[in-house]
This record gives sequence, structure tokens and C-alpha cells, in this order.
Amino acid sequence: MAVIDVDEHITKSPVASYVPAEKNVEQGWFIDAWEEIKFLFTTREGLLGNYDYAWLLTPDIPPFNRKYKDRVKPFYGIDERIPLLLTVLLGLQHSLAMMGGVVTPPLLIAGASGANLDADTISYLVSASLILSGIFSFFQIMRFKIFNTGFYIGTGMISVVGEAFAVVPIAQAYFSRQYEDGECLSVHGVKQPCPKAYGSFIGTVAVVMLFQILISLIKPRTLMKIFPNLVTGMVLLCIGGGLAGSGVKSWAGGSGPCMARPETGFFKLCPNIKAPEPRPWGDPSFIGLGFAVYVTILLVELFGAPLIRNCSVAVGLLVGAVISTATGFIDTRSITAAPAGTFVWVKTFPLSVDGSLVLPLLACCVTTLVSCLGDVIATAEVSGIDIDGTSSDLDTRVQGGLTADGVWSVLAALGTSTPLVCFAQNNGVIALTGCASRRAGYACCFFMLLAGIASKFGASIVALPPSVIGGMTTFLFTTIVVSGLRILSTVTWNRRNRFIVTAALTLGLADLIVPNWLVHLLPTGGKGSLQGFYDGISVVIRTAYCLVAIVGVLLNWIMPEENVGDGGFLGGETGNKGVVAGTEPGSKTD
Repeated sequence: MAVIDVDEHITKSPVASYVPAEKNVEQGWFIDAWEEIKFLFTTREGLLGNYDYAWLLTPDIPPFNRKYKDRVKPFYGIDERIPLLLTVLLGLQHSLAMMGGVVTPPLLIAGASGANLDADTISYLVSASLILSGIFSFFQIMRFKIFNTGFYIGTGMISVVGEAFAVVPIAQAYFSRQYEDGECLSVHGVKQPCPKAYGSFIGTVAVVMLFQILISLIKPRTLMKIFPNLVTGMVLLCIGGGLAGSGVKSWAGGSGPCMARPETGFFKLCPNIKAPEPRPWGDPSFIGLGFAVYVTILLVELFGAPLIRNCSVAVGLLVGAVISTATGFIDTRSITAAPAGTFVWVKTFPLSVDGSLVLPLLACCVTTLVSCLGDVIATAEVSGIDIDGTSSDLDTRVQGGLTADGVWSVLAALGTSTPLVCFAQNNGVIALTGCASRRAGYACCFFMLLAGIASKFGASIVALPPSVIGGMTTFLFTTIVVSGLRILSTVTWNRRNRFIVTAALTLGLADLIVPNWLVHLLPTGGKGSLQGFYDGISVVIRTAYCLVAIVGVLLNWIMPEENVGDGGFLGGETGNKGVVAGTEPGSKTD
């Protein structure tokens, strides 16, 4: 174990690390595992070590934090043995850091803004997302070589995975189209649950994501030339902007029919008249609940102890849940009625393939692939791995991460979930705590799996009022916007690049601000493959980031590079040599 001083120089270690005895190959893995268990549970070095646990729990408030202003931070490499207590604490911190991101996509895709599934099914999908995240993150962290090839699956670092936010706008546009075409039923203007459409969606995902596995074998630098930072930044900007709109709708009370504030009917109040403590959409009570979550996130970031600072979103959600329960906004009957445990395939859906989803999901493949590339490099950087571009180790880790994302996405769809991609939030945990040990990652996987199997946890998330979820998701989605802006800040702002961004965002922002402005261009109601093609185009033009990606890639390919920028109204030049999308620790770029 190395130690990094305040100037980030590696110095000697103050921790007495345990040095295992010489291994006997003939003993086998069972003996080695037993010796490791005895070390962890029966020795002080294995159980506690010499780590300063008080630092993890000390709030960043004077005078408590004086002792740690110039502290020397220990650093644990990816294969470093760390004490059991530290493994558990950091594993819990990693799981809490990604919890909000993991539970949000199923809430949006299966909820009122998506397939309108019933509460029990949504609760199951939240649990399935947690379970699959835990399982696939384990194999991502472990990494293994594809038999008789030079390719890997997994990164061999703390590269946790969760459902991709990039697929949410596509899913919402698809389900909206299904209701408009009558494939999903509406009774007196009220959308009914549509599990058939959800089955078509995940079935198509399972097929299309095979393409992602193939393109993951392309050299990363070739992918970056096709999909440069100029385009990646705009895409993330539009993904975050569109999703933030969904978050704000929920913050004000819900994204369903109650938004129109009808005079009568089931949705006169939000989320409906039978909900506990219903209110009109935009009521101060709803705004206040979401604002409590928002303020909590700010306070945790400003004053929280290192152990919880990267868990600010989860802490905000917890505070919102406590306030909601105390004020009567939560009906606990659904939580009580939930079973003690669950697993994947407790509920299933009729799988099918819908050709109208192929084009937009192909665009999603490229988007998630390139953002995953940046996330893996960011993880390598904070984990102490050489990223100077000459390391073959880095290349295999990037390739393994990209291929794993495709494999996990296919298997996740067969497990009733949507595509899984690398998350970047955990890079912030590694950077803050100085622990890149995979043991903390394995502990994180255990906590994610445990939270998913405990189905009452998923039921508790679903029981939260939309305003609490909205306060959390609006903040979470805005981090995607910020990631896009950060990536765009690395671009050289000459006349060519400004023109490409302007041309692409003209259509992207138009789609975000007035979502239905292009939907009447294409014929509807027909049958056959031609109508399926029209429906696919319709989903693309309803998804802002797909338009931006297509226009951005084409213009970047067609327009010649400029040798010298003109500065223009956006000011001077900034270089982008060596910058990879998403490489800032803690950025959210899925």
C-alpha cells in the first residue's frame, strides 16, 4: 500500500500490511481461501488494519475537520489487500453512490412517463435492476479472458454497471407512439398498463445490443475519431436536458394526466385522487418535498463526512422519505404487502422484436459505447493505472469494459431489465477515499444484490411520492448536462466546430422544447415493413440526442478541419489534445 501526501507524491506506507506465507500450489484454492478467511476474521490487521476510520466519519465543519486538512491519504491499488471493516464501509459507500442512478431508469421507463405498469411490477423492476447491477458489476470487476483469444470481458477495476440513462428517452418516445397508435390501450384518456410493449422493447434491446458487442472490438481510438468529444458533449447535453424535464414534472407532482389540472376525474389531483395526501399539480407541498431533497444534497456535499459525501443523492432521497412519511404522503400498505424477498424472473414479459426500435437503439449503442470508453479510462486514472496511451494493459481494460457493456446489456434484457453500462459516480469515491481495491467493489456488489433481493426496498422506492423522486432525479440528470458541458469545454472553438454545434443543437433543442413538432411529417396507421420504418424514424425524431448525434457525426465527417480558429464571439481557443470524453472523476456519462 502506498501513501499519497498533500502534493500527491507517493511516500512510504504507515500501515503494517499482512504478508501471506509462501503459497503451496498443491494446497489448492480452498486452502488459500480458508487462510484468507482466518486472516480477515481472527487478526487485527485483517479485521481493522491501521486505517484512520475517524476521518471517514468526520464532518467537513470546523473545528472537527482541522486535524485532517493536511492529512496524508493512503492509497490502495486494485489488487491491494484491505482490512475487512474498510472493505465493508467502502463497499457500502460505493453502493450508495450508485443507488440513485440504478433505481431511476426503471421508475421512468415503467412508470407514468413510460409503459404505465402497475406498482407491483415497477417495484419488481427496481429490484431486478439492483440484482442485475450487483451480479454484472461483480463479473465486470473480476474480469476474465475470452477463451483462446486476446479479448477480455470486464475491466478488472471497480467499474460498476447500472441501467443506461441514454435509453430512457428512446423508451419514452416508443411507448408514447404505442399509445398514439392504439397498440397500448387508453380508456377515457387514461393510459392502461402495457406490458406487451415493454416486452417488445427489452426483446429488441437484446437483439440490437449484439451489435454493440461487435463494435466494442473496434480499437477505442478509431471509435473516438468517429464519435469525437464535439459530438459526445452535445449528446450528453441533450440526454441530460431531456431527462431533467421528466424530473421537474415529477418534482411538481407527477408526469401523468394530472399535469393538466383537470376540473374533474381520477386525475384531478396528483398523482391521482386515491393517493395519500393528493394535491393539484404544482402545489407548494410537492415543491417543498422536492426542495428538501435538493437542499439535503447541497448540505451533504458542503459539510458531509467523506463516507457520505459521494452518497449525497441517496441521503437526499432518505431525508425526502422521512419527511414524506411524517407528513402522510406515503401509503405504507404497499410496502407491508411486498414479499420478504424476490429475484429476477418473478415477473416476466412477452418478448418480441419491434423493427421501429432498431434505428434509435443503434444510435444508443454508439452513445453508450463511447461514454463507457471515457468512464473506463477515468476509472483507470483514479486507480493508479498508466493511461499515457502506450500501455497495453489499459487497452485490454478498455476493450474488456466495452465488450462487457454489450454482453451485460443483452443478458440484462433477457433478465427483464434495460441495457446496462459503466457508471462513473464511483470514480469520485475512489478519488476521495484513495481506495481502488477490487475488494471494496465486490462488497459493493454484495450490497446491491442484497438491496435487490429485499423486495421491500424496491417497494419503498416506488411508494415515495413523485415529488421526492423528482427532486432527486432532477439533480441527478443535471449532472449529465454538466458532463456534456465539461466535455465541450475541451473542444477547440473555431468557426467549423461552432457551426457544427449550432447546426446539431438547432434540431436537438427544438426537439427538447417542442417535442412533437416533427411527428406529423410521417404517415401513420399503415401496415408492413414500410410503416415499421416510418415508426423507427418517428422514434428517432422524438429523441433529441439521436438527431444531434446523426447531424453532428455527419457534419464532423464532411466539413474539413480548420488550421487556425478565429476565436469569434465565443472567445479564444482551448486545446483538446489527449482529452477523452468522460474522463473527469465522478462525471456521469452513461
